[in-house]
Amino acid sequence: MFQNIIDEEIKEEQSFDTENKKKRIINIKNLFSVYDFILYAISFMVSMVGFGDEFAPFGLAIFAAVCSNRIPAGIVYIVTCLGTLIGFGVNGFLSYLLTTLIFIVTILIFRPRFQDKDRNEKQKLGVYILISSFVVQAGKMFFTMFLVYDLLSSIMFSLLTYIFYKIFVNSVTVIKDYGIKKAFTVEEVIGASLLIAIAFYSLNRLNIFGLSISNILSIMLVLFLGWKYGMLVGATSGITIGMVLGIIGNSNPILVASYAISRNDSRNIK
Repeated sequence: MFQNIIDEEIKEEQSFDTENKKKRIINIKNLFSVYDFILYAISFMVSMVGFGDEFAPFGLAIFAAVCSNRIPAGIVYIVTCLGTLIGFGVNGFLSYLLTTLIFIVTILIFRPRFQDKDRNEKQKLGVYILISSFVVQAGKMFFTMFLVYDLLSSIMFSLLTYIFYKIFVNSVTVIKDYGIKKAFTVEEVIGASLLIAIAFYSLNRLNIFGLSISNILSIMLVLFLGWKYGMLVGATSGITIGMVLGIIGNSNPILVASYAISRNDSRNIK
């Protein structure tokens, strides 16, 4: 009798271990799917882009957005650290590292609220990344002469990080679930197109016969959106991408018009 009970317990333990192993294998597969690699590549490219040499909010924004969507953020964190180091040097990397550490500590101390599982922003982390970025940027003023410009720059950097976090939090799901989810909202499509266009801007120094690779890819993206989703999405995404890329690269305002016009004939492409 006792032997039978022991045998049943051993079988239950073995079945439990087998189920755990299967779950681990599934989780590992989820980290290395095709769309995951695309997300990692975009995160790496985005983290190398910033507003001039001072403001680099995109790496922080996409890391916080990934954490908010309950997506495993370990690899994203590594690639964004590497991208920030390449794009902004040691000082930019240390600033990013310190900001993310404060961000993680604040999450552990003050637990964020959980939203509906069907929402993109499953955890409200906007305030956390806003405070973390401001604390690090404003903290630099204590080691140098206090200037009003530095204070305003710190506020502006924090607001930019928060704004792009809100954009990216609705964008990463489009990339992550592209092969699973059948329909996306207009906000998700436009946000994802902006995220991809910013990633393309990391190639702005590459030119072929005097033609900018980043501009070609971004215009092709607008043409594709206009062809796939119609004039409204094409025009809106074109204006949005043109404005953001124009601000990032200090380009001529005519760039906005060129991206907006790109959607006009895209519906006629067969």
